[in-house]
Amino acid sequence: MAILVLTGCTSATSHGDRATPSGPPTKQTSPGTPTATASATADPRTPPQLLQAEKAFIRAGGRTGPHTFPEIPQIQKGTLEVGVICSGSGTIDVNVGSIVSYTVVCANGDPGQLNEVGLSHIHTNVAVSVTTKTNGTWGLSVGWMKSIASPS
Repeated sequence: MAILVLTGCTSATSHGDRATPSGPPTKQTSPGTPTATASATADPRTPPQLLQAEKAFIRAGGRTGPHTFPEIPQIQKGTLEVGVICSGSGTIDVNVGSIVSYTVVCANGDPGQLNEVGLSHIHTNVAVSVTTKTNGTWGLSVGWMKSIASPS
């Protein structure tokens, strides 16, 4: 059984929303240090699991190369969850409209990354894209939950 460890990042977005680490930390960390949580899959052929999401907007696995997804018509106030996993060497860049973007470093055996972003207002026509600089495969999940995650 494989266990996936996902790291989260904390950052502010251009809309005053707050990105926060996800899930309970598995160890004590200093402020600003990514925390780790467990999930059930570590295979980029399968979309990452979003354990808190009430609604899934995107679930894609086993992808190679860049990809632009259909726009998400509306994302309500709450928490946006973005999970990414990739194999091979190199990086992939994930962009979720003007809400959040980040780079994930790929490596065989690397468990991936999970970010949560607290949304203080509704976002409409959100474009989601992935740009790759890896020869491996990747998986992406984007979901939402009603409650707004508090920064830790």
